[in-house]
Amino acid sequence: MKKKTVKTIKKVDLADELLKKRQIFIYSKIDSPMARDVTQRIMYLDSLNHKPITIWINSGGGCVSDGFAIIDIMQAAKSQIITIVSGEACSMAATISIAGDIRKITSLAIYMLHDMAGGIWGDYASKVKDRAKAIDRTQKKLFDYLKKYTNLTSKELEQAKHGELWLSPEECLKKGIVEEIIGGIKLGTEIPDGMVYGGGFKTKKRMIESIERSFKDKKLKKTVKKNRRK
Repeated sequence: MKKKTVKTIKKVDLADELLKKRQIFIYSKIDSPMARDVTQRIMYLDSLNHKPITIWINSGGGCVSDGFAIIDIMQAAKSQIITIVSGEACSMAATISIAGDIRKITSLAIYMLHDMAGGIWGDYASKVKDRAKAIDRTQKKLFDYLKKYTNLTSKELEQAKHGELWLSPEECLKKGIVEEIIGGIKLGTEIPDGMVYGGGFKTKKRMIESIERSFKDKKLKKTVKKNRRK
């Protein structure tokens, strides 16, 4: 009787494996624990060698001081820092993305800038006034930074300061916020190593063919076929 061989599956720590490839992710709210984790990773990788470090950003923002802590370490690192906005970069996350030596955005990403939230209440009037002044200084520092490292106009910066400035990837490219839009691969084009479409399909064409087979609704089938001809 033959003995059955049992294959053991090695458990992989994705975070460690990606860190070995010098990939860092800002994929949550920016706060002190997040800032500590990101800055430690940058410092660790920079101590090993000075090969490029890629920071992927998908965050709605967070604390300004914690964001500045990340930016300070990014700018102090001797390694080239590449920032890629994927999903969304809003508020402080958007500002962090500008700190990269090379700045990119994916074709479906969302980008937004706005003014600071102070959250001052429940204290003596004199203290509130002092804190309000400190917030004004910090906000000026924030917008001076945006003015220095982008091509945003004074009107656009004012809109961000007094409301919200939403930008498409194409607008980000035009305004000097990013240097490149990645994604939007043509039908039938082989995808670069490390990239796959949903479901693990190697090309967009194969993915659409699979969707066509699974759709029973004739109207949906026509829509997909129409898109394929484009």
